[in-house]
Order: sequence, then structure tokens, then C-alpha cells
Amino acid sequence: MPPGRRKWKLGISAAILLACVLCWKPINRSIFSIRFAWSLQKLASGASGKDLEIRETRINRTFGGREYEALVYRPANSAPTRAVILVAGLSELGCHHPSLVALSRSLADQGLMVITPDVREFREFQITAEPIDQILFWYRQAPGLEGGEKIQKTGLAGISFSGTLALIAAARPEVQNKVGFVVAVGPYCSLIRCTKDWFAAAPNSSETKGYPTRFYAKWIVMLSALNMVAESKDRLFLHNVLDSLLLEKKVPPADPGLTAEGARWYALATMPETQSDPELTKRIEDHLISNIYPQIDPEAVLSKISCPVFLIHGAHDDLIPAAESVELHQKIQDSHLLIVPFLTHTHPTAVRLSFTQKFKAAVQTLSFCYHFSRVIL
Repeated sequence: MPPGRRKWKLGISAAILLACVLCWKPINRSIFSIRFAWSLQKLASGASGKDLEIRETRINRTFGGREYEALVYRPANSAPTRAVILVAGLSELGCHHPSLVALSRSLADQGLMVITPDVREFREFQITAEPIDQILFWYRQAPGLEGGEKIQKTGLAGISFSGTLALIAAARPEVQNKVGFVVAVGPYCSLIRCTKDWFAAAPNSSETKGYPTRFYAKWIVMLSALNMVAESKDRLFLHNVLDSLLLEKKVPPADPGLTAEGARWYALATMPETQSDPELTKRIEDHLISNIYPQIDPEAVLSKISCPVFLIHGAHDDLIPAAESVELHQKIQDSHLLIVPFLTHTHPTAVRLSFTQKFKAAVQTLSFCYHFSRVIL
């Protein structure tokens, strides 16, 4: 073969090889994006993830005289290089919530190690900043767990209330430049603004005799402020009432022995959504602003987050409005926002979408997942 032709063939081969190398990451990311978007669609449709080949273990650790527990999910046939601390919202089921388990298994199927802390405070419906330390505790544990030997990057993720706590945790000075990414699903930006909406009177939106979804947050807020009630007997009874409402159990009738203050709290908890008690709700808001909310307000730390942030919010969220994530997106420099048109706060919506809306949502989801793949792969 003439030397010139040989060089020409070698040049073509080198060019093809170079093209393959240059295209490998975009192709790999595109494949991940499609798989991840498809898994999100399946989750939204109610998939449990039980059919996925995943290793699931429960672990215990002791720190500062307290025992912490978590569920860990990882791929069955490969060693993950990325991990995520995924925290449930406020629910009595905690990390055992079927939706969180399904999401965790799906993420593990994508090659991640997923650590879901069992946060006792969230199981007891407590609004507190303490879980931030638990999030960071498990963040530090990730590389030392079984199967985590090859972990190179760890991110934080949270659902609803814990989504905002994950953002606050990522801004802590000790991890500010180490956290790989943050994912927040349905987070808040201003808790006091949300609180005003939860307590405000509104037109009847429920077709059934039950309470609207936003009252779930209203009852949690009332639990957090229950120490305002002077009489211990009132507090004990009201705690039982609020727990019953949150757990959808039969609510005890008003106790004739309640003081005037206790009776007023009972009325606020059980009144229809068309009514309110502006004076009492204002006192509750002021109490929380003075004692709890400053510790869980993200406003002051958003500018300190240095890692990529991914915000996901249901367009029809009936607990925390999607506008909260829009505002977070505007205030966090390196952030990506996905407003999902077929979700409420945590469930699929009954709203029918046109083909155009579905197509637009699919394109936006793929784009969002592609950006996410850049920090995962």
C-alpha cells in the first residue's frame, strides 16, 4: 500500500476514534437521561420498584450518644461512584414510605448508592432544624458504608420540607465546597408565606367532606406551636386531636373540660377551610417566627450554595405552591428547575393534558435529566 494512502487511512481511523471519544460522554448522558426520565414517569404512574435488582440493607450508627438508622440501596451488580442522601418529608412512615422506597430503588437502578435516614422528628411531625445535622452525619458516612468504597461524589436530596433543609445543609461551611449536588422536590422558599396560606380562609375546594391537603401543613404548624397553650391538659388533648387529624383517624369531640384557649385551638384545627381565626393564627405565626422559623429559613444561605441544584415541583401542588421553587431558582445561581404538569405535591393530578402539553413536558424533563446526568456521570 502506498505510504500516502496508508497515512490517509490512519488519519481517518484516528479521526473516527477521536469522534467516538468526544461523543462518548454526550451519548452516555443521553442514554442516562432517557432512562432516568422514563423511571420518573413510571414512578409518577405508581411503580413500586420492587421488580428492580437492588441490594437493600438497614444500618445503625451511634453518634453523640444517639442512635441513627437508615435504609441503604445500591446496585446489585456494580460498585457505585455516586451517592445521595435522600430524606423523606414529614410523615409517620418516614423512610419506609412506599413512594420514597420506590424512588430510592429507581435511583439505585440508575447506578447510585441511596441512603435514606430514618428521621424520628419527621415521623413525629416536628418542624425543627435538628435533621440538618442528621443529613450531614449520613453525608459523612457514605464513603465508609458497605459498597461505598468507590464513592467519589455525594449529593443531598429531600422531599417537601426536607428539600429545603437539604439546601440549608449544603450551605454549611464544613461541606459547602464538597457536596456534589442538591435535589429538592416540592421545597419552600418562605415558610412564613406558606404558613399564611395554610391558615387563611378560602373558597371550598374539596368535593368531599374531608379537609383540603393544605390543612396537613396547618396541623403540623399547630403541633410545633402547641407549647403556647398554657394548660397542660389542653396541650395533651390537642396533641391527640392533631395527631388524629394527621393520621386520618377519628377525631375526638371537643372536651367540655377545655379552657377557652383550648377550645379556640380545637376550633381552629377542625373548622372548614372557608373559616379562619386571624388573631390566633397571627399569634401562632409570631411565636414560630421568634422561636423556630429563623433556623429553617433558607433565604440567608442560598447565595452560599456552590454546587448544582435541581428543583422539581408539581405544577398543581396543593400544599406548597410551585412559585416557591420558582423563587428558589431565581435566587440560586447554579440551579435547574422542572415544573411537572402532571403532579400535585406528591401524587399524580387528575388534570387532563393535551398532546402539546405532554410533548412539552417530555422535552423539559429530558433536558432537566440531561443536566442532572452531568453531575452523576
